[in-house]
Amino acid sequence: MSFNSSDVPSTLYSLVDEQGGGILSPWIKYARSSGDFSILEEYLDTAVKSYLYNGGKGKLVPISQLVTIRNKQRNAMLGALRRKKGRGKSGPNILEHIDQDALSSGDFLKALKVLDGGIIKGRRSFKYRELVWNMDQRGRLGENLLHVCMLLNTADMNELVKQMVLKFPKIVNDIFLSEEYYGLSPLHQAIVNENLEMVYFLCRKGADVHQRCYGSFFCADDQKASRTDSLEHEWVDLVQNTKYTGQMYWGEYPLSFAACTNQVDCFRLLRAMKADPNMPDSNGNTVLHLTVIHDLPEMFKLAVELGANLHIRNNLKLTPLALAARLAKKKIYDLILECDMDISWRYGSVVCKAYPLNDVDTIQEIDGSLNPNSVIANVVYGDKVEHLEFFDGLIEEVLESKWQTFGKKQLFMSLAGYIFFLTVFYLAFMTRNAHILKSNRDVENSIIETDFSNFSDILSTGLSLREYLAIERSIHREELPDHCHLWNYSSGPMQLIRMISETLCLLAVAVRTFRDCIDAQRTGFSRWWTSIKAFPEKVLHKFCQLLVLCTIPLRFGCYINDRFLVIENFIVVCIVIMSTLHFLFYCRSLKFVGPFVLMVYKIIVRDMLRFMLIYSIFLMGFAQAFFIMFKSCERAEVDFQENNNLTKDSEYIEKFENIMEDGLEAVMRMFIMSVGEFGALYKNLNECKSSIAPQAKVFFILFELIVSVMLLNLLIAMMTRTYEKIAETEKEWKRQWAQVILMLEQSMSASERLLSLFQYTRPIRSDKRRRAFVVKLKNSEKPNSQFKITIPRGKSSVRLSNNSSIHVLHVLSQNT
Repeated sequence: MSFNSSDVPSTLYSLVDEQGGGILSPWIKYARSSGDFSILEEYLDTAVKSYLYNGGKGKLVPISQLVTIRNKQRNAMLGALRRKKGRGKSGPNILEHIDQDALSSGDFLKALKVLDGGIIKGRRSFKYRELVWNMDQRGRLGENLLHVCMLLNTADMNELVKQMVLKFPKIVNDIFLSEEYYGLSPLHQAIVNENLEMVYFLCRKGADVHQRCYGSFFCADDQKASRTDSLEHEWVDLVQNTKYTGQMYWGEYPLSFAACTNQVDCFRLLRAMKADPNMPDSNGNTVLHLTVIHDLPEMFKLAVELGANLHIRNNLKLTPLALAARLAKKKIYDLILECDMDISWRYGSVVCKAYPLNDVDTIQEIDGSLNPNSVIANVVYGDKVEHLEFFDGLIEEVLESKWQTFGKKQLFMSLAGYIFFLTVFYLAFMTRNAHILKSNRDVENSIIETDFSNFSDILSTGLSLREYLAIERSIHREELPDHCHLWNYSSGPMQLIRMISETLCLLAVAVRTFRDCIDAQRTGFSRWWTSIKAFPEKVLHKFCQLLVLCTIPLRFGCYINDRFLVIENFIVVCIVIMSTLHFLFYCRSLKFVGPFVLMVYKIIVRDMLRFMLIYSIFLMGFAQAFFIMFKSCERAEVDFQENNNLTKDSEYIEKFENIMEDGLEAVMRMFIMSVGEFGALYKNLNECKSSIAPQAKVFFILFELIVSVMLLNLLIAMMTRTYEKIAETEKEWKRQWAQVILMLEQSMSASERLLSLFQYTRPIRSDKRRRAFVVKLKNSEKPNSQFKITIPRGKSSVRLSNNSSIHVLHVLSQNT
């Protein structure tokens, strides 16, 4: 069995076609004009009834069969490499040997659901679906006659829909079966048509208000390529990492369709018909999540008034508030905050508000663990410009409290540890010897050749007894190779300092690496890396720690080959440069320096990379051209010397020297010339005796105009624009400052974070387990002459006069 998906027209369209014609079209017009529906009813009993299972009573069809058809249709639209087979096993069809035509009782379907239904991933799953319209007699999209009439959405077709539902009641829940519109029911269509009367009619006639539409047309754009099927359930499996892109992602349920199309009356009607606003779709999104995605604040308020839950999380563990923060929907974000806010007290134009931090703060109020899906995390690590608007208000206040509570202290402790590491590393680096001191070797050789017979001979050499004994002991041990001079710590006090510094440096690196491993294991490597990669200078510093540990086996490798010494020196030089850049991390938190650090990063990442891409094209082209021209000039110079009986060592005016011996040298010369040092190149070019010299001068002028003048000034203009853009945006620095705070917070233990949370929050009313952040604001509304205090443990309140409440206001301000 399969519905007609080929190019051959289905006989369904002979009843009503896509333009509103067909056999039934004139008779519905006649029935509406005359009021006589007898002829139309006769056609429904004869022509239409033949298309239905069991004369309109319906038939149970295995879900696996419908999923297989849907999967085949999807693969037919994809290339051979992108096709995906259905997963899972369908199991035995227990209806295969049952005569459904002989069953008329509705109790059979109920009993089947009880026996065969199950729970899969928290969702009710049935192995069978009841269909009314014959699958072999459907249209190109798996639609039936009722769906065609709803698509036309005219007065005549709507009347035909009502007559068909009255004649065959079960057809009201028949759905589309194609991949594109699978699950779309007449109720969905009525909502899309914004036909409130039809919605009410269908609901009264038994339309399922929880029917889900799984079609790819109503799927998020970034999830369509990941759609896969399973024979074990009807819904479609999707990749969960999504940005919910696409205007047609409406959340599968009729209530979500009404919310996303902003139909207030239809939404109220469906709620009256017991439609649940907290039912999750394939992404776990409820009605509130959908209103956030489509930025519908009025519909959001209506859904909350009619019973929608503010704290349900979707499959990405995001509440509607956190989702608004991730998608940078500032207007609806402020609305959700006000919906969840609690007013502690009000006095005149001043109001004290308590905001629950369960979804806002990165610290979990239960155990002190980190919440990567919190509002602050989504805003701070967001990649949209609109995220900067979130740093006004509550988030800024919370971040400032974190900074005062633990951020400042943690940053200075980290800075002290870094300065200690950098100090001992610089001492170890600056006290390194280039080789073993020759003076000591000469003294040792002279001692070996001299026979000291008494103490006076020792004194005559100018050595102390201690130095003599040390050299005497070194005579009898194996001498170090020349390239292992870094193992010699006894040649003076500076080498003793180097030994101590290297030991302390290795100890500091070992401790820091151990703590980093603990942080990564405690918070999860992906979360740890997300916070670290926001700071390139810190990534370099972490890499330097690994390089310091790598120098240990390289130091031992000097006994094997002297190349290990070269590798060690190269690594140490890299460590010095990269470790010094870590100072920029601490500069980020300073307001008078932080914006400039950000400018440097933005210029390097954006402007410099784009410039280098274009610059390298011209550089490589001109470098190869000049390389060939200088080769020609070199050959002309050789011919000139041979003709004039000159040698290569002869000195004379206008002697040409090839300064581009190979391709790499040509590139470096072009780079040097682009920054203004073109005197040496033009001098040699002017002394070229080849006939190609005029062409070379033309290329020289072109290079100066295009690269040295145009491209470099273009780079300056790009950097100026970036500088002005960041200088005007103070909130961009706030995001960098917030990233520093979250990274410092990550290095703390769960108990330390929980204690810090208790310092800048207070309990919500009498519930000690839930925490809130208190903000005092000046209300723009008309001041009230009464002072209202909300009693925490009850629902009543008291009013005091202004004169008698000043002391109470002072006490409350101190406590909060």
